[in-house]
Amino acid sequence: MSLELYRGHVPSNVSKDAKYTVTASGEVRLTYRIDARTKELLTTGAHPQLVEMVNAVKNKMGRQSGGVFYINGFGDVLVPGELPGTCYWAGHYDRKLEFDFGGTGRGSEAPSSLASGDKWPGPHPGVRYVLCVGGRDIRYEIKTGNRSTKVLLSDEVGLGAAERTAARVAAVKGHMGGRFYINESSELFGPAASTDFAQFLYIGHLEDSAWFDPPAGYERP
Repeated sequence: MSLELYRGHVPSNVSKDAKYTVTASGEVRLTYRIDARTKELLTTGAHPQLVEMVNAVKNKMGRQSGGVFYINGFGDVLVPGELPGTCYWAGHYDRKLEFDFGGTGRGSEAPSSLASGDKWPGPHPGVRYVLCVGGRDIRYEIKTGNRSTKVLLSDEVGLGAAERTAARVAAVKGHMGGRFYINESSELFGPAASTDFAQFLYIGHLEDSAWFDPPAGYERP
């Protein structure tokens, strides 16, 4: 495979618990935040194909195998590039990651009993979006060098559809807006204004709500 810079929304999370890592032993590792003061390292060896995809990109970059990667809501596996704000596309991966935590599973899919506004029990890896102040639109930013461009959901799907999706997020986060995340299972979660930022709340599954289109030109099922 050749290196291919990702042309879509690139994750920019800096927190250790907001990303996955391939270890030197060929496992996938996650920093799982239990509460504001406690974290635990969880690993799984059940995804050798995913590990190979990440390592192939790392090796093409001239780097050692292993390291940080993300999976976005479209199933695109993204490996951070050499320059800030860039990622390489490693391929599509549709298997869900799950980690053992004291005999129970912790993964990207919400438990069936979880309701909007409940504490999010899952891991924190996800791609960041922002609910605009007023709670009527959603945005992200594309950064190229010193230039930053805002991309609004309303520009892609229309104001009415964007307002309906934003209202679902605002019902949990409030109309002052702020960051939230979507993971590879299309689950939405994020900190609420009245909550300790270490504790994330569940917003809901994207389902058929209007959303940004995936970037074209990538092979997906």
